[in-house]
Amino acid sequence: MEKHELVDINGNKTGKILTHIEARDWNNVPSECYISVVGVVIINKDNEVLLQKRSRFKRANPSKWGICGGKVDLGETPLDAGIRETLEEIGIYLNKEDLNFLSMDTNEKTHFTVYYIRKDVDVNECKLQEEELEEVRYFKIEELQDLDNEGFEWLENLKKVIEEE
Repeated sequence: MEKHELVDINGNKTGKILTHIEARDWNNVPSECYISVVGVVIINKDNEVLLQKRSRFKRANPSKWGICGGKVDLGETPLDAGIRETLEEIGIYLNKEDLNFLSMDTNEKTHFTVYYIRKDVDVNECKLQEEELEEVRYFKIEELQDLDNEGFEWLENLKKVIEEE
């Protein structure tokens, strides 16, 4: 059974552990603790962002567009979880050394760590985790605001990174 160690507002492990089932109910997350979640933004040479469309059968955010990611498992770092989730969801292996920190944020009970990577992924080579995803495709940054999405809290930081490169 998957387990998740809760973190504090700064992303530090607290020693408190929930099973995957328990982590679905925010009432199980104690005050001042958060479920650690990771996301990976993949950007191609044309500064387009690779997004995945969640399955319409998913309990959370069905049919919404988002980046690769998910909960950080017990014993994992967010970086390791980002690599694992990307491989599981779209079948693409990422090198740890190629990932860069993009942003960190919290909402009610979730602590998000987002990384980015410049990589030209051929969408035809992606192996979609069918119970999770319906589609992957690239979008121009200007198109992201108009999508039915899971949230792009990291978008302003990504725009800054692209401008500085």
